[in-house]
Amino acid sequence: MEKGILKEVEENFRQIFNRIKDIYDFETAEIDFSRIDKTIKIVVENEELYDDWLEIESLSLPEIEKIEKIEHADGPYLKADYVLKTDFAILTRKIRIKSNGKVSMFNYINFKDKKNNYLLNIEITYDTYGNLIFNIEKIT
Repeated sequence: MEKGILKEVEENFRQIFNRIKDIYDFETAEIDFSRIDKTIKIVVENEELYDDWLEIESLSLPEIEKIEKIEHADGPYLKADYVLKTDFAILTRKIRIKSNGKVSMFNYINFKDKKNNYLLNIEITYDTYGNLIFNIEKIT
């Protein structure tokens, strides 16, 4: 991907990520992570992010992380993972194509954070019901 286009894609992603990160910061401000065993899930109803998430889904991702062909009884399936790696987060798009032509696409954002001296791995998704979902895993 051309450097100028890549910078534009990264900047668009940064703007959307910053809005989502503000929501994450607000939702986790009062959580005592020493009381969390391993993982927690926070679901925030926020239909206003729908247009932003659509923009994430339409961003051109510069890197193919994996392409895999899997043979099934009904024919081959194709899996392709595209990524945009930045210094603040990773955007991943998983595309699955079944032998019958059905296409599934999943987008999620991963980033690391530190709260209460605990290192956290956060995965962010957005569902069809307008829910922003934070899956938070405590690493240390």
